[in-house]
Amino acid sequence: MGVMRLPRPTGVYVPARSLSPEIISSPLSPSFNFDSETLTPSIIPALEYISAKLEQKMMHVTLLVGRGKPYPTGQPSDLIIIPITQLDSITRPIVYRTVAKGASKFSLGQSWIDALNRSQYESAANDYLRQQSIMQNEVIFSREGLTLLNVDRIYTFKRRLCILTNRGVDPEESYITSCTQLLHRTIQDFHGRPFSKAFFHRVYEQLNVSDELLTRVADTYKKQYNDDGIILPPQPKAEPPRKVEQLRKAEGPRKSPLRSTRALRRQGPPPTKYVLPGKRGPKTPLSASDVTPITQNEWNMVIGPEFPHQAKATVTKWTPSPTVMAAA
Repeated sequence: MGVMRLPRPTGVYVPARSLSPEIISSPLSPSFNFDSETLTPSIIPALEYISAKLEQKMMHVTLLVGRGKPYPTGQPSDLIIIPITQLDSITRPIVYRTVAKGASKFSLGQSWIDALNRSQYESAANDYLRQQSIMQNEVIFSREGLTLLNVDRIYTFKRRLCILTNRGVDPEESYITSCTQLLHRTIQDFHGRPFSKAFFHRVYEQLNVSDELLTRVADTYKKQYNDDGIILPPQPKAEPPRKVEQLRKAEGPRKSPLRSTRALRRQGPPPTKYVLPGKRGPKTPLSASDVTPITQNEWNMVIGPEFPHQAKATVTKWTPSPTVMAAA
């Protein structure tokens, strides 16, 4: 069983349109999003050339295309190019050579080849991105041999914020404006529904974005479009000022420092490590006054109840003795 091969067309590929001043575009601004509305005419001849070469090989390739940095073009590794399906060992070299020839012929730069090489090593991480981009289904170029789909805008938006976050310096206002315009176009695709701040922390978790940058983009979007693009969580409300009387009632009466000092003094000296006797013993007499009764009760204890309280005065009557009288 033989294999039928189609004859290769002879001649050199000539683009359908001739070179004109309309094809020569100005340098791209940071607001460039690589979608159908901003696809510059200078890129179309190169895409048509690549599509024709792939068609000659009886091939049709679908690529996801987007920009990863919110900077002006001309910088390396700026493009995102991801094949929609895995390229096998036979298809991959053909696609790479064709894209390299088209990039060299129409001065697209090395970024196209670099983006294709990166997609080969990031294949496993791009599965969810492929799924979301296919659901978005935004065709920006379609010919017989080549179809380009726009990368998921949410991924592009967060990738740009991730790059600005990791720069370590305060981003310029033009970069914030670029992210704000991309966010506005994304919200239009979702019928004007804004996003929450937590959503951008959950989706595409490998891309780190700071809260400060999200807040800045949300504020810029609010000023520019007079609407919410990113719903920020409500900040805690400050407590209203209360009267001095209410504060005093809640706190209770203030304690005087003098009273506390006096209370400490009444409590006695601070405890020591020695155990002091709780009750003092009898006093040792040192003089006669220590054992002499003083009060009436003490005297009663000494002489007993039989002793009269007031002693009666006694009178001694002198009676002469008979012997004394005889002697006289």
